[in-house]
Amino acid sequence: MKLPKLKRKTYMWIGVTLVVVTTVGALALGGGTEAALTEVKAGGVVRTVSDTGYVQPVEDFNFYATQSARVVELPVESGQVVAQDQTLVVLENLDLSIQSSETRSQLSQASAAAASARTALETAKIQLKDAEDNLARVEKLYQAGVASPADYDRAKLQVDTGQQSVLDLTARLNGARQQEASLAESLDSMSAKEQQLVVRSPLPGAVMSLPVKKGQVLTPGVLVVSVAAPDQMEVKADILSDDLGEVRLGQRVVITAPVLGQSKITGVVEKIYPQAEEKTSALGVVQRRVPVIIRLDSASVLKPGYEVRVAIETATRDNVLVVPRESVRTVGEGQKEVMAVVDGKVRHLPVQLGVSNTETVEITGGLQAGDKVITDGSQNLAEGTRVKEAAAK
Repeated sequence: MKLPKLKRKTYMWIGVTLVVVTTVGALALGGGTEAALTEVKAGGVVRTVSDTGYVQPVEDFNFYATQSARVVELPVESGQVVAQDQTLVVLENLDLSIQSSETRSQLSQASAAAASARTALETAKIQLKDAEDNLARVEKLYQAGVASPADYDRAKLQVDTGQQSVLDLTARLNGARQQEASLAESLDSMSAKEQQLVVRSPLPGAVMSLPVKKGQVLTPGVLVVSVAAPDQMEVKADILSDDLGEVRLGQRVVITAPVLGQSKITGVVEKIYPQAEEKTSALGVVQRRVPVIIRLDSASVLKPGYEVRVAIETATRDNVLVVPRESVRTVGEGQKEVMAVVDGKVRHLPVQLGVSNTETVEITGGLQAGDKVITDGSQNLAEGTRVKEAAAK
């Protein structure tokens, strides 16, 4: 049976009224806009300066060819552990060997000439002394009228001849000595160069690089071998100059890397270079960066050349009130506020902030422990809006 038209309209309005009343009643009984809430509580905040770094040995030694030479022996391999003074590479310089041999021969001859001149000089000095004694005796006899003028002249000539002989031999000896000293100096220089042909490890460590091959001819300046202590590593990171303002010596650093998996190692800032360097990023942007050296507490599996991520802890706060960074929003002329929930309704409360990072911010004023705020500050709910806490996912 169909209802009269008037009655149908009456029933429809009754239904709508019931829906409205039910909705208002639900809101009044605790319903409202659903939102995730966060409780203000004590926690910690660590602000960091993060960037990419590269592992390098704390102490390494690179040996370069100092002369043209050929590789004749390679008793070690790249990666091999070596002892201090162990031979790494043996080179050969044939020209240097020939020069050394010739110089040794010349030095031997010069030494012999000096020895001969020294002996001759000693003999000439003895002869001069005898001539001087004879002259003195003849001079007395001459004054006494016993010796003739000819006897005196002969004695005088012997002295003059002896003196000239001593002068000549002295000059000869000095020349021989100078030649001997010059050749000895040249031989010392050649010996030093010969010693450079045998490269030995200056420390117990490992061969990091051995780019040469047996029989290869090297020119001056070519890298021959690199050695380092494998258990003493550090990280060099180029930090943007704009981020360097808070970085200080001794600050704690957390290092992560794919090779470490979920593990982390720590270190401290040991050195900050005094000058920025111009670097070009992977995107082609020219940046000013300052090298920073980080001493590792333990190198673990890190090897020279590994890329790592460093996080320098520039500010740390413990046991302070914290909220998620996303719950704080900026209003007006830079004023910070949160949307607190009091008695189920939104209240816009100004807050004062302390240290923050990408996830958390310290609250220094405006909230108390136990207060609840809307987690997502971008919801932009009006003052007084009734809020229903969203179920945790």
